[in-house]
Amino acid sequence: MKQLFQPRNPLVRTFAQSLKRYCPDAQNLLNSGAIETEIDLFKNRYQQSLPETFYDFYRWYNGSAYESSENKWLLPFEHGRSILSLASIVKEKKNWDTQSQVYFQEWQPGEYWNKAWIPFMKVDDLWLRVVDTKGCFDGVPGQIISFECKNEPLRSIECDSFDKWLETVIAKIELECLFKEFHEIGLEEEKAIFAIDKRINPNRHSVELEPRIT
Repeated sequence: MKQLFQPRNPLVRTFAQSLKRYCPDAQNLLNSGAIETEIDLFKNRYQQSLPETFYDFYRWYNGSAYESSENKWLLPFEHGRSILSLASIVKEKKNWDTQSQVYFQEWQPGEYWNKAWIPFMKVDDLWLRVVDTKGCFDGVPGQIISFECKNEPLRSIECDSFDKWLETVIAKIELECLFKEFHEIGLEEEKAIFAIDKRINPNRHSVELEPRIT
């Protein structure tokens, strides 16, 4: 059961209202919101600065729900991608932080993985989306980065901020295409999605990582 209170942040409020209006059944794909104790514990765990929009979003929905209690598969949210709960973010980040101490040495420090990154969406072990609290690749702190996890040397700078990501999500909800897999999206919808990204995320681009010279 979702909370009875309204989100504090206007953008999160619009997201919740749009979801209820256009895709009411989709609310079942997401967990109920995190309680304030969970939010405080998460804030105290990390020194990285995350926007209040992020926390208000998690007060409303604490990540994707599991398909069942047996298989632990996360239900998809955006084009087959799932949102991590706060507890799953902690686990995912710890895993990447630990790996970065041993692996990824062939890349420039902090480029393949950076400890300033907070993961919040994923597809199994194939793809990850993070909030970059540092502003890597000459970007801005808080920008959204995504990448393939299987040693792909590309990093996609998707949005300037978590707010811009959420604004993009709302536009896709209103277009009624957010919950479609990529192969289910028609040509006209694809054009509309491209137009949304061009309008909301004009700085979107990819960066190819340079191998470390030894």
